[in-house]
Amino acid sequence: MLKKIRDVFYFSAVILAIYLFAKAEKYHSQYWPEVIRISNVKLTSADSIIIQSDTTLIPVNYIGSFDFRNVNPERRKDLFIMHLLPAIVITREHLLDDLHHIEFIEHRLKNKNDISKPDSTFLAQVMQKYETDSIAELKRRIYPHPVSLALSQAVLESGWGTSSIFRNGNNIFGIMSFSSSDSRSLINYQEGDDERYLRTYNSVIESVEHYYLLISTVSSYKRFRQKRWEGGDSSQLLKYLTRYHETDLYTGMAQSIIASNNLERYDNLTIDPRYKENLGLLSFLMK
Repeated sequence: MLKKIRDVFYFSAVILAIYLFAKAEKYHSQYWPEVIRISNVKLTSADSIIIQSDTTLIPVNYIGSFDFRNVNPERRKDLFIMHLLPAIVITREHLLDDLHHIEFIEHRLKNKNDISKPDSTFLAQVMQKYETDSIAELKRRIYPHPVSLALSQAVLESGWGTSSIFRNGNNIFGIMSFSSSDSRSLINYQEGDDERYLRTYNSVIESVEHYYLLISTVSSYKRFRQKRWEGGDSSQLLKYLTRYHETDLYTGMAQSIIASNNLERYDNLTIDPRYKENLGLLSFLMK
C-alpha cells in the first residue's frame, strides 16, 4: 500500500515538474510588457495639479482643462511643467518598453527561436504604425527624445498653456491637420483664402503620443531621429528641428527655455516603482 502511495506521489511530482517546466518555457519565450498604473485626476483648480519631484513621478492623467491665463506668470510656468510632465514621462516609458519588446523579438530571431503569436502580432502592428519593415529603422523611430526637449516645444507652441487650441483641444505642440477625418479645429485669424486646421485631442496624453509619433515618421526628421538614436541631448537635437516651425528663432528660443527653467533635470525622471508592474515568473506559474 505504501509503495502504491509512493509511486503515485512520484508520478504526480514528475507530471507537475513537466507542467511547470513547460509553463516556464512559455513565460521566457514571450515578452511581458510593463504595466503602469495611471490614476485619473479631475482638474478643478490649480491645486489639482500634483507637484512632482525631480527623480520619480506619480503617473496621472488629468481630466478636463485648466485656464493657465488666470495664474500669475511665474507660478504658471511651474504649474504648466507639473501638468505636462506625467504625460511626457508616461509616453516615454511606454516607448522604451516597446523598444525593449522589439529588442527581445530581434534577439529571438537572431537565435532562430520561435516567436510567440502575441509578439508576432505586436511586431506587425508597430511596423505598420511607424511605416517601416526594418527592425533597425523601427528601433530608431521608437526611441524617444529627452523630456526637456518635449517640454520646451510644448512651452513654445502653447505659450505656457495659454493658447486657445491647448485650452479647447489639448493640442500642446501646434500640430496641424491635413485630413477631414481628423478631430480638428479651424484656425482663426488666418491670412489668405486657404483654410487651415489644428488637431484636437481627447487628452494631454493622446496629444503627447501623437507628437512623438509625428516626429518618428515624418521624413523631414530623419536626421533628427538618427542623432536621437546616437544619444544626442536636447541642445544637439534642436538643430535638426528647424522644419518644425517657420521662424528662424525657434532653436534659440527653445534652448533659452531649457536653460532658464533648468528643464534638463527632468531628463532622468522615472515612474515611481510603486506604480509599475511586471508579470513575474512566479505569478505566471500560479495563473
